[in-house]
Amino acid sequence: MSSINKIAKKLIGVIERFTNTTITVTNKPRITIKGNPNAVSDGTSMQTYVDLVGKFCTYTPENIFEIGANYAQDAEFLRQRFNINEKNVYVFEPHPQIFAEMKNMYQFNAYDLAVSNENGRAKFNAIDVTHNEYKNSGISSLREGLATDKKNFISVDVEMIRMDDFMLKNGIKKIDFLKLDVEGMNYEVLEGFGKLLPQVKAIQTEGEYKQYWEGQKVYKEMEDLLVTNGFRLVSFILSNDGIQSDSFWIQEKYLKQAI
Repeated sequence: MSSINKIAKKLIGVIERFTNTTITVTNKPRITIKGNPNAVSDGTSMQTYVDLVGKFCTYTPENIFEIGANYAQDAEFLRQRFNINEKNVYVFEPHPQIFAEMKNMYQFNAYDLAVSNENGRAKFNAIDVTHNEYKNSGISSLREGLATDKKNFISVDVEMIRMDDFMLKNGIKKIDFLKLDVEGMNYEVLEGFGKLLPQVKAIQTEGEYKQYWEGQKVYKEMEDLLVTNGFRLVSFILSNDGIQSDSFWIQEKYLKQAI
């Protein structure tokens, strides 16, 4: 045992005696993400949801879907943590510049599609990645922003799809982990799964309590849709301003214990 490990063990022992608790240390492999300097995050926040899957789910994810992927840093972190082959990762990002750079980084199933509750063409408000006052590459949307200036965005024509059609066309029978971050379109994406929504086992998604985007549905409407389709809330993190949240939902039949 190295001297560092010996010191750490002694320190843990002191803390255990002082707090009358037992500390368990779990070694996890280091995750190395192929980062893009314009990415909205480094992916490490996904560790929270990896831990929740281990605590509450009766299965280990074998595939990952990320809708609104940015540079797919979150999908890559999850892939490594769950030890999933790249061919079982599906990412959707309609921003043309971000999609092109992301596709060169990973060998995922990557689609430059906007996911919604209908099929067709639509105007997508793509953030100007390198010249925007918010210094944020993750605020593109099919909706018009109510708290952002249009001068920071470029309007592009994109293809829009429903996920139930995508799943049927591509022979997708189940989705083990769905990450959803689509700036005001969360409800419409979930609605676009139609009758196949219960085939999604776990969902991590954002939600808002007031409209940031024109015509946006708020958290309560999304919550009702998920509960109606058999999902149980296992984690809820509210932003400091009380407006935005990150929540994690699991299909009740895949829960290993009561919530």
